[in-house]
Amino acid sequence: MRHRGHGLRALKRGLRGAAAVVAAALLASACSGGQAPHPAAPGHPGAAGTGAPRGAPGSGAPGPAMALQVTPAPYQLPEALSREAVLPAGNGLLIVGGLTRSDVTAGAVTQLNPVTGQTRAIGRLAALAHDAAGAVLGGRAYVLGGGVAYLIGGYDGTTLSPAVLATTDGRHFRVAARLPVPVRYATAAAGPGGIWVFGGQTASGATNVIQRIDPADGTAVVAGHLPQPLRGAAAISLDGRIYVAGGATAAAVSRVIYRFDPATSRVTPAGVLPVPVAYAAGAVAGGVGYLIGGEDGGSAVPAVTTLRLVAAGSVLPDPAAAPWLAPARGSGHLAPGSDPGVLPGDILIADHQNNRLLIVDPQGRIRWEFPRPGDLAPGQTFLAPDDAFFSPNGRYIVATQEDEAVISVISLATSKIVYRYGTPGVPGAGQNHLSNPDDAMLTARGVMIAADIKNCRIVLITPPAHTLTRVIGTTTQLCGHAPAHWFGSPNGAFPLTDGHYLITEINGDWADEISLGGAVVWSTHPPGVAYPSDTNEVYPGRYLTADYSDPGQLVEFNSAGQLLWRLGGLNQPSLAMPLPNGEILFNDDFNHRVCVVDPATNRIVWQYGHTGVAGSAPGYLNDPDGVDLVPPNSLTETHAATMGEP
Repeated sequence: MRHRGHGLRALKRGLRGAAAVVAAALLASACSGGQAPHPAAPGHPGAAGTGAPRGAPGSGAPGPAMALQVTPAPYQLPEALSREAVLPAGNGLLIVGGLTRSDVTAGAVTQLNPVTGQTRAIGRLAALAHDAAGAVLGGRAYVLGGGVAYLIGGYDGTTLSPAVLATTDGRHFRVAARLPVPVRYATAAAGPGGIWVFGGQTASGATNVIQRIDPADGTAVVAGHLPQPLRGAAAISLDGRIYVAGGATAAAVSRVIYRFDPATSRVTPAGVLPVPVAYAAGAVAGGVGYLIGGEDGGSAVPAVTTLRLVAAGSVLPDPAAAPWLAPARGSGHLAPGSDPGVLPGDILIADHQNNRLLIVDPQGRIRWEFPRPGDLAPGQTFLAPDDAFFSPNGRYIVATQEDEAVISVISLATSKIVYRYGTPGVPGAGQNHLSNPDDAMLTARGVMIAADIKNCRIVLITPPAHTLTRVIGTTTQLCGHAPAHWFGSPNGAFPLTDGHYLITEINGDWADEISLGGAVVWSTHPPGVAYPSDTNEVYPGRYLTADYSDPGQLVEFNSAGQLLWRLGGLNQPSLAMPLPNGEILFNDDFNHRVCVVDPATNRIVWQYGHTGVAGSAPGYLNDPDGVDLVPPNSLTETHAATMGEP
């Protein structure tokens, strides 16, 4: 296969069924997982640098304890895709071929900015391909860093190949070793001790073997075992560590991430994926691992998950600040037919007319509630929370109380309100006053951004101060569409991956992209929407809004106002947000339920709450008006790297 403009060539068309590819310069790719830039161990072909980094396994050097942080990216792929190849290209990634949600083999070559999610088509393959074994070499676009590439195993349609083929140009091959266990759908990574091959499919089914290839002497041996047979996993190398993520077991698609220590061949759990996925592609850019696309049980997903190493202890809040991590007790309360597997974790619900916040797990069990007896100070109230979002560090919840004209910040560790802006029950526009504030969020630097609906402005506040840091829009009762001078009753200000914000205006039915400096990038009418609410980004160029009407709807559209998808038949839904697997979480306010819908089928696949029946008992809601995912999947945490700061 070749794209004329970028020199993309096939390594070996004769082998199909997912051979793994590793480059000896320790940049690697596999059809079911790819590898990242990583210096090779000394004495191995293509070695670079001086060996393992400080503090890496087997380096003998002290270093800080590191932990794996796994979060969904703040965007998705433009379409669901699995069994593609992903290749590092500068600071970006190339996505090559693959299989779409409808099982159509793709031929696109797409450039992805892994930070912002922006994609750009740069060509097409001469022949459509999925399960491709595609490292590129030599600076032409089979480049994965130069050196030697190794094509490991595979399937020619009738026979599993044990051969490990080496190439320096993508056209001429030699047999460098032979696998003791021939496999396809394995994943491979270069690291200390050679090239490591994990799992895969044998003639008798999936295997748990870990095989080590030594390119120096041409040997290959079984060097260890995974905890269970696994095929279609993805291996990613980060700072001298090898992580094996996802894959298909005999029973299901896995969400487990394993850490592999080449020095001891020991395998230990390292984390979990936001959603289970197999046959994804993996690569590294800018020191961050990316797991792209894949299948969640038969159909492709558009999910992008990031993996990065951080100082141990900073991955999640301490247990006192993360009550949803406590052991689950009791049975759940979900609508019949709900599938807990569609959620990456627990969800936060602003239960408006029950005057409470809830954290509910995917099985429908209440894990946390605020306020409980003793949570509020004497004389303090907590009424009508309409939206609530976690802070980027996961230690606080920021709740807007529109009807009370106040924003409250709640500590998870103490279940106390630790900051408020606004005077409860007293709307206004002066110091420490708001009028129907909506969708307040904290940035990583601690600045709060909120829509101040009846004051027709966007406000920036820096706690613990009780003065406004900045105002976008003027305070006026004559609200209208003239961003960024004033707004027609703005009810949402959501972060975009380009550092800007997406403003929703009720009056006139507008969605606007603006910078925090007040520059307007575009404005459009969400198509067919009578009352837009809380518009946010699915991925760059695709946006999602809720139509707070009866009957209401969810609508996806682009910046030109073109309809891309809709779900009707709802009752005043106020917020919808994309999930990592491509499905959509939303609150259907006056149907008194929170749901997940599969946009491919428009079928509700998960529901908490009884449709059309309000209540406060477990399993019931009363006008749920806001949702967020718990860390590390919460909105501001996944957007922290791209969230605009004043």
